[in-house]
Amino acid sequence: MKKIGAFLCVIFLMIVITACNKGNDMEANPYKDEVNNENEIFLFNITKQQMGRYNKDSLQWRALYEQDNLFQYVFGHTSKFVVSGHSVENEFVLLDVSDDQKKITKIFDMKNNKDAFFPLADDGQKYYYVLYENEKDTDSINRSVFTFDENNGIQILFNTNEKITSGTIVNSTLYYTVYEPGKDSYTVYSFPLNGADKQVSVVKQGQPTRELYNFHNKLFFSNENKIFNDTRSFDKKDENFFVNNLLVQIYSDTNQDLICTVMDTENNEMLGRYKYPINFEVKNHTLYIYCEGGIYTLEIGG
Repeated sequence: MKKIGAFLCVIFLMIVITACNKGNDMEANPYKDEVNNENEIFLFNITKQQMGRYNKDSLQWRALYEQDNLFQYVFGHTSKFVVSGHSVENEFVLLDVSDDQKKITKIFDMKNNKDAFFPLADDGQKYYYVLYENEKDTDSINRSVFTFDENNGIQILFNTNEKITSGTIVNSTLYYTVYEPGKDSYTVYSFPLNGADKQVSVVKQGQPTRELYNFHNKLFFSNENKIFNDTRSFDKKDENFFVNNLLVQIYSDTNQDLICTVMDTENNEMLGRYKYPINFEVKNHTLYIYCEGGIYTLEIGG
């Protein structure tokens, strides 16, 4: 009996150690990295700011990472690169989503809980981020704009103490907004990404909102209700995305239902209205709108 008891104790200890090791592994890397179901893909939920699995059979989305306060951030509505971090503990990482949306790979780890980084702007080839060092200490936060080099190392473009909020790239120039607490408004800056003259310049001051947009290689500003420049304006919704000649918008309607609308910007014609959107993508000149309960398509031409 003593031998059996000792044997059971050993088994119990092995189970506990294995469980602890698994727990440590999960804590060190909580990111599930692939889907095996043929009809499932990884899909970023725009309004929830979370990566998840979307099942094309059941037409349902579910969050991928169940940890509380863990959020993901992307460039625009979707991207090859996804930033993930905890709103309390930080621990920010960079994830690479495969082209078929079946696999996620962690390619960069901040390896501390003091710093954070977020997507700022991309041109489809280069991706730029904002780094917050000592993010928890509001009196000593160091901010900088950076990109990753070919070895996934941080390459600083410039340092700033300004509160950068959002950005876009137009004709190889990075435009970004900075929040001015004393004025409760935003200032727009520009930074050339090409050429020898790497100087930050003020573009526009006193903006009421932070969002900037690139539409047909022209810079558009925004206020609470409009997206505009000197020649054109559009009604603004909660989430706004220009895709080719389309304006895709996501917002809650008067019934508090989540809605996605698609408008042809050439003639302001409404092409579609869809309930419970999650995200959308363009493949082979077709716009796919992924919703809870349906996948809808629109041909958008070449």
